[in-house]
Amino acid sequence: MASRAGNQRYRAYTTIFWAMLAVVIATTLDANQLFHRRFKGPLAELEPLVSDFFIYNLWPPNPPTGDVVIAEVDDRSIVQLGRFPWPRTIEAALVDALTKDGAKVVTFDMFFSERDPADVEREQVTARLRKAGISDKLIGETLGPSGDEAFQRALTNNGSTILAYAFSGHMVGAEQATDKNATQSVFLQPPPVAYNLVRKHPGAATTLISADSYIPPIPMLNQAARGVAYADIDAEEDGRVRAYPAVTRFNGRFCVPLFLASSRAYLDRANLILSLGPGLIKGAILAGRQIPLDEMGKMMVRFRGPAGTFPHYSIADIINGVVGPSELRNKIVITGVTAHALGDRFVTPMGADFPGVEIQATAIDNVLRADFLHQSVDERGEERWAGWVFGVVIGLATAFLTAVQSLALLVFLIAAYVSYVLHRFRANGAVIGMVFPVFTLLLTYLTTISYRYMVEGRDRRRLRSAFEMYLHPDVLASVVDDPEGLKLGGQRHHLSVLFSDIVGFTELAERLEPEPLVALLNTYMSVMTDVILNTGGVVDKLMGDGIMAFWGPPLGMKNAARAAIDCALKMLTELQALGERDERFNSLRIGVGIATGDAIVGNLGGERHFDYSAVGDTINLASRLEGLTRIFKVKLLMNRDTLEEAGSGYISREVGLVRVKGRGQLEPVVEVVGLANDGIDSLYYDRFAEAIAAIHNGGSPEKSLEELLSERPNDTVTAMCLERLRATVGQSEREIIFEFDRK
Repeated sequence: MASRAGNQRYRAYTTIFWAMLAVVIATTLDANQLFHRRFKGPLAELEPLVSDFFIYNLWPPNPPTGDVVIAEVDDRSIVQLGRFPWPRTIEAALVDALTKDGAKVVTFDMFFSERDPADVEREQVTARLRKAGISDKLIGETLGPSGDEAFQRALTNNGSTILAYAFSGHMVGAEQATDKNATQSVFLQPPPVAYNLVRKHPGAATTLISADSYIPPIPMLNQAARGVAYADIDAEEDGRVRAYPAVTRFNGRFCVPLFLASSRAYLDRANLILSLGPGLIKGAILAGRQIPLDEMGKMMVRFRGPAGTFPHYSIADIINGVVGPSELRNKIVITGVTAHALGDRFVTPMGADFPGVEIQATAIDNVLRADFLHQSVDERGEERWAGWVFGVVIGLATAFLTAVQSLALLVFLIAAYVSYVLHRFRANGAVIGMVFPVFTLLLTYLTTISYRYMVEGRDRRRLRSAFEMYLHPDVLASVVDDPEGLKLGGQRHHLSVLFSDIVGFTELAERLEPEPLVALLNTYMSVMTDVILNTGGVVDKLMGDGIMAFWGPPLGMKNAARAAIDCALKMLTELQALGERDERFNSLRIGVGIATGDAIVGNLGGERHFDYSAVGDTINLASRLEGLTRIFKVKLLMNRDTLEEAGSGYISREVGLVRVKGRGQLEPVVEVVGLANDGIDSLYYDRFAEAIAAIHNGGSPEKSLEELLSERPNDTVTAMCLERLRATVGQSEREIIFEFDRK
């Protein structure tokens, strides 16, 4: 007893060790859990895809607020207004139209970092006209104002336009110097929109997304706009856009992205506050709205739907007055490119062809509605601790509970954790990872349960191996899987039964001494039972030199009849091969009978001793058919049902109707001599079939049978059929019927 208890403790401790190892492996594979997404592991790459599925597929996304619309550079605008980029006079006309229609904020997700090309051409024409002596007044009246000047006046008149700029590059860490000739490393005046107030807590974060230079609008537009903000978008490692950097440090200022600058302008220039906590960014506040940011200052974008969810208006329609003021009044109108040929499209959780301007619109809408998604260090901490705790719990469970109990606990923990994650998402938009905890649970469970199976199942497998010497493996498996099977009783099954016997075994036993006879019989039985088992059969009984086997139960198979016939032919082939290897088997011959039909299969016998076997008329028929092989002097006989269920591919002939011992009805009996591709001369058997068929057509096939018999004088089947036919001469209905002793 003490030894057994010690073994159990040892196995429990070892199981716990494997559980802890599985947790360590899971953590190692998911480096993201320890390094805040700076390093990517396999699980970290899978996690965003799983989160995307749960966020956007289980529930419909929240609809837009209706406060944000898109003025798009679409194909229709390009057809009506000309090839893009347009002269700035068109942008000026757009801003004038939006001002007239009462748009509250106008935002351009487009860059104006170079002069209007039309203005450059205008200056060249002006110089030539001046040289020709034409006055500046006449030139101005003829050519009109420059595009940049017209756009500047429109921006000034509107007073609430936000323009976009781009950083030359941004990185995590300290600012670095770049080529100042290509970009601006100092601010144009006025400088870009920045946070009004930055609250720095003790140990505040210093590692932020930073830039060293930017590409602003041209000075005259930069000065005329209400503000300028950056439009840079960062994609994740898998190429999808899920978050937007809400702060970038540049020249000592905490610069604001385009979506936040537009939101602030819409909210009457409310204070925009950035909060820096120990080692990370805690978040931002705009007009009382808490904007959650991750530790690098990114805001997760909560998409409203696929591309086209926000109202889109063609710029040509806005300029031409097709779009009414009611669609634009008191709205944020964000202008951007949607025509496919112009680019500015991204891969997002909502699709692989998402316009960048609609990402900006979505981010603005998130701020206005204040229904944010967030995944900060705290959420990832919950995910990490859940993985560790679950790993320990399931490790202890598999060490001390049964397999069923530990599996039930595994399912419960997964269901409970997924429910908690979904609840947090629905309650406040928290995005807590599922992959790492669930993966840790599964890895730990599989590792520890596999160890228990290997250790604790060793004795069980040894015992099962011993019992397989007495029972067929499939039967044993069914008993192990369902102990209720160890009861007396049976069920009706459709099956194919085979009986085989050694022809003349009695005489052989009289000639041989017992020891050589047993050795010969053991070799023969080993080969034949292997053939039966390899074809999926159940060896029911070994009766001296006889074998009874069946196909179908306990596990069932698609074509039991074909398996039985193939087995019988393989047995005949293996017997011939035995004779070639060992002269003791040269003269050995067997007869095989197969019957297909219904029988009762189950545990038959007494309460203290029973056998898994089959009984019924089909079994009796198979036994009788095996006995008839000696009378007809053939190797393999079966009832017609067997061949019909087996299908084609065999060389066979129908012997006739047989009334065997113990059965009242006639049974069509068939001889199978081999497979169609075995090289056997099938023409002889085809001619025999034609002769037999002639009987049913009212013919007299005696002559045909006599010719066949002359070719093969030892063909007992043909001789017996001819004899039966001659006995029916003069009868109105002729049939080949064999009747044997029925007593």
